[in-house]
Amino acid sequence: MVREKGIFEVLKLGLNLNGDLEDKKLVRIAKKCERLGVLVWIGDNELFKDPFYVADLIGDVVSNIGFGVVSVRRGCKAILDGISSLAKSFKDTNFLLGIGAGNVDDPKKALRHVLSCLEFLRNRLEIPIFCGCSGPVITSKASKIVDGILFNYGYPDYVKWISNFVRDEIYRVAYAPALVLPSDFEEDLLIACSIVACSNQTFVRVFGYEGLCKVLRNLDFKELIINRKLGKKLDPRVLDFRDLLVERFAIAGDLSSVCDRIRDLLRLCDHVVLGDPFFRDDRSVEITKSIKRELMDLNHETA
Repeated sequence: MVREKGIFEVLKLGLNLNGDLEDKKLVRIAKKCERLGVLVWIGDNELFKDPFYVADLIGDVVSNIGFGVVSVRRGCKAILDGISSLAKSFKDTNFLLGIGAGNVDDPKKALRHVLSCLEFLRNRLEIPIFCGCSGPVITSKASKIVDGILFNYGYPDYVKWISNFVRDEIYRVAYAPALVLPSDFEEDLLIACSIVACSNQTFVRVFGYEGLCKVLRNLDFKELIINRKLGKKLDPRVLDFRDLLVERFAIAGDLSSVCDRIRDLLRLCDHVVLGDPFFRDDRSVEITKSIKRELMDLNHETA
């Protein structure tokens, strides 16, 4: 599949928007992204509002909506119906669909399910389709089917590593937890990083994170998210790895550090998505304007 000039030649920066804020706030953030030329990506989590509901909520105020990523556990037919309904309702909005495995007990079975679903959707939809990937096997196989890969990493060395397994000239997107620090949402950032860090066994082995993941894999992340929303203290086992998680699994730090990381990633990828919890923090969202301004030179350089 040969890549043609498209959306990421214009929109270099994206913002993840999960459905766990008030509807009015979700719309307000979406409107700001539209004004700034930032692509809205909607996440999928069983604890949050349905991503298709969120898309319906903001469809009138944005030109482009990405889904990053919808779990195949929903069922491929249900995903197809959801996207098709949105496309009929919002004819002037462009949709991009990212598919991923979600939480799985059997990685091999999940891989087969994802690839089958991608083929199913590829044959029925004319919109760009992406696959959320953390490891070599799914990256290699999915890249023969999709328009792009959503890498679940925001550290340049890891993006270089997983890029080696892309088998076609398709879009490459870095999609990672992000936040401008200091922030009251730092613990949310650490939870998101903890989930990403141990999502692929090959990655863990190649980069020597067995010790980290031996600890983190004993955590109940659903419980961590619920407890965080209730204002309870974060499990100290996560806090013990704070510096490592922020440096290697997030796009985070002061404004200068965040901009530097995005620049580095855009030299390797076509697009960078500022993932959860960036959108939750009003200060980070306001600073997005400054990030866009800082990245202007690179946009011209890569155009």
